[in-house]
Amino acid sequence: SLFRQIVNNLLGNALKYNLPEGGVVRVLLEAGDGFVRFRVENTSEKIPDELRPMIFDRFSRGDPSRNRSVEGVGLGLSLAREFARAHGGELALLDDEAGFTRFELSLPFKD
Repeated sequence: SLFRQIVNNLLGNALKYNLPEGGVVRVLLEAGDGFVRFRVENTSEKIPDELRPMIFDRFSRGDPSRNRSVEGVGLGLSLAREFARAHGGELALLDDEAGFTRFELSLPFKD
């Protein structure tokens, strides 16, 4: 149930913030080193360096001037990270790849 909420949040954000219209959303899944990694990437403007440390803060919505048309209150990523940690994992904002915003969920995996 919590995993589903994390995935729904990541995919929902990727679709909401996907720029330009008709952009790309990529989903990757890999296992290794005792972890399963679920990555969601979407085309977007670069997240400004000064906003990156706050991306998981409750009620954080980034630059308000760019988010007026996007619904939400800024709890999704904060809760998703807490859910990941409750399962012994982590949710991280990865370094930008040219034109893409990337989030990765890592969860412990036992063979």
